Amino acid sequence: MSPAEDGKLSKDEVEALLAATRGEDAPVEKVEPARRVHGYDFHQPSRFNKSQQEKLRRINESLAQNATTYASRLLRSNVKMQLVSMEQMKWANLLEEVGDAVVGFVFLMEPLAHRGAVIMDTQFAAAALERMMGGQVGTSESATLEFTDLDVLVLSGFVRAFLKPLPELWKRIGEFEVRLGSFAQDLQTVDLFPGGEDFVQFSFLMQSNVGSGQVSLAVPFEAVRALPPETGQLEHVLPHSADEDIGSTVRTNLKRSTVELIVLLGTADVQVARLVQVEPGDVIVLDSRIGDALQVKVNDKVKFRGYPGTSSGKLAVKLIMRE
Repeated sequence: MSPAEDGKLSKDEVEALLAATRGEDAPVEKVEPARRVHGYDFHQPSRFNKSQQEKLRRINESLAQNATTYASRLLRSNVKMQLVSMEQMKWANLLEEVGDAVVGFVFLMEPLAHRGAVIMDTQFAAAALERMMGGQVGTSESATLEFTDLDVLVLSGFVRAFLKPLPELWKRIGEFEVRLGSFAQDLQTVDLFPGGEDFVQFSFLMQSNVGSGQVSLAVPFEAVRALPPETGQLEHVLPHSADEDIGSTVRTNLKRSTVELIVLLGTADVQVARLVQVEPGDVIVLDSRIGDALQVKVNDKVKFRGYPGTSSGKLAVKLIMRE
């Protein structure tokens, strides 16, 4: 309570005092609802302090530099990647926050017995895949597509390059090797961290002509707890360039992979009443004309056009243009 301008109590203040002497509760001021917060177990190790966060940021900036070089080659465009945040949270909180808007790869840190995940925005991953598979910027139609084995193979090349500098950058926590694990179309099905365990998420923003998206590195808190140096100068680690052997491995794997190729002769709209009466020998007229270039689909998407013909006694198509 504060005195009025004339030094006397206001009417409301007098009423409050009288109510208190009678054992009544004073009027309660309206309180705004509290903001939603994530639960945090204070029995868990403390969060990194400001000094440790700065050291972590400097240590992990090389991950962004390395990924920038490799992604620029894959996407055939200028790419900028930077570390934008470091957060400590529970796995359940992350799943609640991202929903089904992300995909990810699980990886192992052997022999340290730690697991982690590289998480990517689904929409950005789909657009980047379309670009890497020969499409043009902005041609991805859906952010909820089912990723094929070939899609996962191409994405894994980027993830391996992203994680390659990790053993050198994080050598303070012990010697280890990174082994890429399974791909998760739906992170809700992945029980990566126990319910009560904290993990640290390093979030990187990737910007390019394809679009912008977030790539995150999630690891147990205990795995990186001793990572920031306690005293002395922070050891400078040169960024790891994207090695040619990674690109060579991806190209080799791509050459061994198979895709479905379909040549479409034409289409026709037929009424159901007529379709049920069709007999062998009937002719259905297609919408294409003789001499028109045929559509050639790769994984159900039109990639080329060509003319029909034969080769070594088999039907064939001569490609004349790329879509």
